Amino acid sequence: MNNIIVKNLFEYWTVVGSLNQSLRQTPYFKYNPIQNSDWPKRVFELENSAEALDAIIELLPTANFPARITTSGLHTIQHNERFQFNFGLQNMAMSLNDAQFPYQETPEIHQVVDTDEILAYAHVATVAFKYHFNADVFANVLHQSEQVKAFVYVEEGEVLGCGTLFIDSNNVAGLHTIGTLPAGRNKGIGRKITERLLTQAQSEGCSIAVLNASVMGEPIYAKLGFKTYGELQTFSVKE
Repeated sequence: MNNIIVKNLFEYWTVVGSLNQSLRQTPYFKYNPIQNSDWPKRVFELENSAEALDAIIELLPTANFPARITTSGLHTIQHNERFQFNFGLQNMAMSLNDAQFPYQETPEIHQVVDTDEILAYAHVATVAFKYHFNADVFANVLHQSEQVKAFVYVEEGEVLGCGTLFIDSNNVAGLHTIGTLPAGRNKGIGRKITERLLTQAQSEGCSIAVLNASVMGEPIYAKLGFKTYGELQTFSVKE
């Protein structure tokens, strides 16, 4: 199951990079040297070898080469003194077969369709995750891919929350960038968006939902039925 979870994320980053014409691939890994955006500016699908790590060091001076490398499971990067661990996320999944959610259609949550909503989504994601989430990069994905659907939570005219559903080539539903502004926290907005994404995934025939959760988010998702199967780890080159 851990491989299924990681595959969804990496396929999502591949789609984003491809649609923005930024995806690059070496014999050892893929990377997205996207300009003016921290998302998804990562090295990923990294081969577990010393040669792969040498290739990262060699490409590091290249313009816009990603500063962060994301892996999962046991990897030689964990013991290489040239790299340092930055943070981890919990790989979680749940079955959607026969699952029921208390979600009810409400006007507060709706699918992103226009430019203003894309800009608002990018603002919420940037604030919530503390990295620059470029609206133009995201717009290219929403306008060109049927695999990606984004939703926002609007209260009194202000967008307070966001979340994205990505259905991969194996029909696995990935839940991504679920976040809220500080003004929208402790209101259950993140849970409502998650339930909306899960309901959408069910309606599209998905039987498995996956996500990558912070340590603080893990127990919240566990209450909805998600189980933890592994850890996603992000590293950077030591300065």
